[in-house]
Amino acid sequence: MFKHFVFKTGICIFLGVSASGFSGCGGTELENKSFPLAVLISEQDGQYKSCYLSQQLSEVANERADGGNMTAESASGSTYYETHKTFEKNNRSQLDTSHTKAVIFQKEFLTGGTLETFLETVRRENTYARNTLVYLSDSSMEKLEKLNSSLEVPLGSYLEQMTENEKEIKEQAAVTLGTLLNEQANASRTLLVPVIQEKRGTPQIHAYEVLQNFKPKGRIGLDEAQIYYLLAGQLSQMDIYLNRKEQLRLINMKCRRNFVMSDGKVTEQIVLTAQAEHVTGTASRSAAERTVKERIERICRAGMEQGIDLSDSARYLPLHAPDVYRVYGRQAERYRENLEFDVLVQIRMISRQ
Repeated sequence: MFKHFVFKTGICIFLGVSASGFSGCGGTELENKSFPLAVLISEQDGQYKSCYLSQQLSEVANERADGGNMTAESASGSTYYETHKTFEKNNRSQLDTSHTKAVIFQKEFLTGGTLETFLETVRRENTYARNTLVYLSDSSMEKLEKLNSSLEVPLGSYLEQMTENEKEIKEQAAVTLGTLLNEQANASRTLLVPVIQEKRGTPQIHAYEVLQNFKPKGRIGLDEAQIYYLLAGQLSQMDIYLNRKEQLRLINMKCRRNFVMSDGKVTEQIVLTAQAEHVTGTASRSAAERTVKERIERICRAGMEQGIDLSDSARYLPLHAPDVYRVYGRQAERYRENLEFDVLVQIRMISRQ
């Protein structure tokens, strides 16, 4: 399956770049271009470092390609634009990132305005496709370079395939460069940027970095992220463990909200409806509803103690609570300080097919 994916990806890139080459745009021969499938970026002490993980074009359309023949070329500079140009000068090739699958930042990239500057360059130069996936990494660039060479498929393709094959989280939940560009302009949402780490020879998501109003707010774990996706309507299914013998799977989940303000305090009333099927055991509907309710409220309240609104409620105020928006619309932090949660869960039990 993976080899078929490599072949399919390679053909798409080959045909795409061939078309651009034959169209006369830029007049650069294919052998004088570099097409990274993933780009690693870090910033330290005012210096950018980028590593471009590419597959040799001679291998990219080879049906028997096994993910090998990868190149990892680095460049550095005082700005990302400078690293781009330094790479082209040192490698005597034109860098084409329009087919890049993933951009992977080192964790320090979110501080000091570095991300904003990078996105401004992307917007101005139009160098990446907006659907390019975005990750942070706790593993060093050197580890990711080695990982790129050892995986059955290139790292960028692996991450794209991992997103497409995710059964629980819907594909539209993925954070892309387009997502970040939109949020940079609007600064109105709570976003979760996945953090990957090399474990047992594969890249795995082990945490999420929270951007709220386009500011880093710290990290959350996988359980907290699951509640965020649930309330955002971006969860396809959710497994609930009531105890060691009782497991349910929630499907067809829908969430609606209402906001009530009294004496400056805002209560977000969340109504979650879902269907549930037994995986093991014979848990009752009421036990399932109580378990889900308590989990949502506990995780949302714990998030607020960190200043993180996992319900992403502020974005719903203009449409669902204009009276609250008139009071707190431009005071997001003050709004969150006065936010409380009241959750109602309604589950309908169904039989497994």
